[in-house]
Amino acid sequence: MGLFDIGLMILIAGGALWLLYHSLWKKKGHCHGCEGGSCDSKGKT
Repeated sequence: MGLFDIGLMILIAGGALWLLYHSLWKKKGHCHGCEGGSCDSKGKT
């Protein structure tokens, strides 16, 4: 495994962890565009 491969692995793992943090912990699992945690009335017909 070369230095490039290790750097690429760190970059991918860091991006995945950032997405996980942003979607689960920062917004506590709420959907995009919904700050109150209740998305029942949005987008449903």
